[in-house]
Amino acid sequence: MLLLRREYRDGAEPPEIVLLHAEVTRDGGPDVPLLRFTRAVVPADPPGRRVAHLPLPEPGEGERIRVRYRFSTVRGGEERFSPPYEVMVPSDDAIADLYRIPEEGAGNLPPAPGRGYFRLVLPLGEGERASGSFRFGFGAMRKKPSPSLCRAVIDAGYGPAPVIEAPEALSVLKNRPMPYFLYHVSTDGKLRADKIACARITFADPDGVVLSARMVWGDSAWRATNLSPMEAKGWAVEPTKTGASASAATEFFSEDRAAFLAAREAALSLLPVPRVFEGFVFGPSGSGVEYCFQTVSRRPDGGFEVRWRNRESGGNWIVTL
Repeated sequence: MLLLRREYRDGAEPPEIVLLHAEVTRDGGPDVPLLRFTRAVVPADPPGRRVAHLPLPEPGEGERIRVRYRFSTVRGGEERFSPPYEVMVPSDDAIADLYRIPEEGAGNLPPAPGRGYFRLVLPLGEGERASGSFRFGFGAMRKKPSPSLCRAVIDAGYGPAPVIEAPEALSVLKNRPMPYFLYHVSTDGKLRADKIACARITFADPDGVVLSARMVWGDSAWRATNLSPMEAKGWAVEPTKTGASASAATEFFSEDRAAFLAAREAALSLLPVPRVFEGFVFGPSGSGVEYCFQTVSRRPDGGFEVRWRNRESGGNWIVTL
C-alpha cells in the first residue's frame, strides 16, 4: 500500500473542519474510479498546516494511477470547495509525498465490495510498548489466528501507537457489516487479536429539512478522525433522470453541486416525515467511539446552511462497541 500526503494551509480565518475528497483511476484505463474516499485533513506542525494521507494501491510494472481530489471547508455555516487537483502516481510531482507500507505476498485482505477503509489507532495490549515496528493484518471470524495474516508492516518509531487503515468490513450480511479480527505482532513477538465491530448510529430529522447528514467520529483523542456520509432510511431513488446519483455516498464527488442538492431534495421529498439518517462507526470491540453530526439544510431565504449537531448538554456522543 502507498500513502500519498496532501497538505492544506489555513488562511487568515481557519476553517472549522477541512476534508479531502479523492477519486483514483488507472491512467489510460476506463474512467471508472478504483477508489473513492473522503479523509479529514488534520492539523500538523507548524501551525496553520493540515495534512491527510490517502491510501493508494501500488501500481503494477509500467502502470500509473491518477488521483483527482479537492478540498472542502466549513466555517460559520458556509461550505466551500476548492478547484479540483490532479496528480499521477508515480511521478516527479508525487515522489516526495509518497510513503510505502510494505506488504508481503498479495497484501492484507481488502474491504468487502461496497465498503471502504477507516482510520484506527492500533490497539495495544496491556504492557505492550508503543514503539518500534508492528506487523498487522485482518482475518475472518472463523479464520484460524496466525502471524501469517499480518502482511503489512508499519514503524511507529518511538511512539505513540501508529494509526492504520482498516477495512470497515470483510463481509456484509443483509446490509450490515460483519465483524472480523485485526491481528498484530509487535517487537515482543506476541500475536494479539482484536475483534473489529460496528455500531449503527441514527440521526433524526423530525421536520424533514435536512438534505445531507454526515457523522464525524473517532477515538477520544481524535488521533484517527473519520467522516461517514449518512443515508436516509428507506432511500431507494437511484439514479436521477439525468443518470447522475443523488445518494449520500456520491455527494462530494458530484461535478455540479447545485444540481446534486436539487436532485437530492426532490428525492428526499418522496420519503415520509419524520426522516431518519443512518450510518456506521467501527472499532475494536469494547472500545469507545466519540461522534457528532454535521448537516446541510436549505435556508428559508435561499442557499444552504451547514450546522454542527452535538449533545444538548454540550460535547459529543460516545458509543461503546
